[in-house]
Amino acid sequence: MMQVSENGVALTKASEGLYLIAYPDPASELGKALQSAGLWQGVLSGKAIPVAMAHLDGAPWTGGWGHTGPDVTPRMVITLAQAEAWIVADLRKAAFVVNKYVVATINQNQFDALSDFVFNEGAGNFISSTLLRMLNAGNYGDAATQFDRWDLAGGHVMAGLKTRRTEEKALFMKPASTPH
Repeated sequence: MMQVSENGVALTKASEGLYLIAYPDPASELGKALQSAGLWQGVLSGKAIPVAMAHLDGAPWTGGWGHTGPDVTPRMVITLAQAEAWIVADLRKAAFVVNKYVVATINQNQFDALSDFVFNEGAGNFISSTLLRMLNAGNYGDAATQFDRWDLAGGHVMAGLKTRRTEEKALFMKPASTPH
């Protein structure tokens, strides 16, 4: 079984950024309202959400390096140790999915790129994706082009997702010394 390498962990951490105060999903009703009002960066840096927006749904709430789940609640303060534990567990889950569903021979770079994709987009999206279908059919180049299709959140192109997919695609296409 392959595991996410230090390079893969670094990609996920860089793509997510570290936030030690829980924040709403950027594609949620609350996230969109905060962005429209020019308050998004302030909330990410710890400023309070305006009372007038408190009724809006922010799920899924996120903390640490992109961790979501019932253990993340609005305005929760997260320790660095908790953030580290979450990313290790979340990447372990993503690696399990990649190991289980990819039947094609892949190298460590491809594994890391796919694990980051699963971490960000979720197992269900990966399992049903054209990316996985093309990869398992041995169409590595066509599979790589599929990363570009996953840059939307809430139906809108997100610059951060576009950058992340570009980095995943570049890592996926980068040769590694030993295929697994």
